[in-house]
Amino acid sequence: MEKAENTTGIILLAAGASTRMGQAKQLLRVAGESLIQRAVKTTLGTTFRPVVVVLGANRGQIEPELSGSEVLKVFNPDWPTGMGSSIATGLGFLLQQEPSIQQVLILVGDQPLLHADTLVALVELHSQTQAPLVVSRYTDTLGVPALFTSALFVELTALHGAQGAKALIQKYRDQAAVLDFPEGALDLDTPEEWAAFLTKINPLE
Repeated sequence: MEKAENTTGIILLAAGASTRMGQAKQLLRVAGESLIQRAVKTTLGTTFRPVVVVLGANRGQIEPELSGSEVLKVFNPDWPTGMGSSIATGLGFLLQQEPSIQQVLILVGDQPLLHADTLVALVELHSQTQAPLVVSRYTDTLGVPALFTSALFVELTALHGAQGAKALIQKYRDQAAVLDFPEGALDLDTPEEWAAFLTKINPLE
């Protein structure tokens, strides 16, 4: 049996326009790093490869942030239609690069408290349970980061529009293994959430 690092790929979604933030949140900076750089560092802190970053809105600004990184990049021309097309684009590209992939981790770039050990824990939980998907739980939500096995690849590549990973998580929630990740409740969609996050990590500033 192949080791998980040889059969597990990662898709990092970074195609959204950040309309509620009013600027490209992927470029917001913490301790000298942009959020997209922090997310990439998290993915590369694992042994899982390839790592595919899906770009869309603000591609020209975000792509230079990935310079020198070993991640692969793919552009989703249909990004305005919603997250579903970005997942489908990312998975299709990932499988072109590495057809032997048996499971994929899907994550977003605006969960700044996500660390590599959480991604590793998702893969380990799958190894223990053999569940077709492993999802993160925070507050009253099941969501990403999440692991999807090849049994769900056809449905992932059929996603479109605003229908993202959560549609499949809801569909198969009774078969899912669940990892508690309370830090996942913090995502950054608005200037107010961003300001609150900065205050939390730099309370004296």
